[in-house]
Amino acid sequence: MSFEQTVPALDAPALAELLSETLTAPEWAVPLMIWGAPGIGKSDLVREAAAVQGYPLIDLRLSQLEPTDLRGIPLHDNGKVRWIPPDELPDEARDGMHGVLFLDEINAAPPPVAAAAYQLILDRRLGAYRLPEGWSIVAAGNRLDDRGITYVMPAPLANRFMHVELQADADAWLAWA
Repeated sequence: MSFEQTVPALDAPALAELLSETLTAPEWAVPLMIWGAPGIGKSDLVREAAAVQGYPLIDLRLSQLEPTDLRGIPLHDNGKVRWIPPDELPDEARDGMHGVLFLDEINAAPPPVAAAAYQLILDRRLGAYRLPEGWSIVAAGNRLDDRGITYVMPAPLANRFMHVELQADADAWLAWA
């Protein structure tokens, strides 16, 4: 049995409530991983939760990135190498004190890209870059048995998240929407 089969299952209204709680207290919230079938609204729920709070959302599709897209590129500087972080990562001066860093399709990312995200998810930093304190990390992905392009989530990555599964329930979805 894979760990995806052992996580709590939530309908859309319950997940919306959990997201609201997570986004309003990012300083103590564990990064959230949302599992579910393709097309059932995982990404929509995250976007809606950010919008309800008035927070910006930065959507990084990890399946479309290379490791340097997260870590940045090296720059030679006075005999040393420093890393220039990508502009897509949240910047408090530009993006505000609060927001959502959404790592969508995280388990469709090639293993080197997923590994590049370890420090960002656990320590809220990548090298010298630090995620602003008021920003929440939320990730989403399809389950292995959905027959999409997915990789088994490595234990070091899985251990950095609180996992939930969005259940497809038409009545609950209509009540939420």
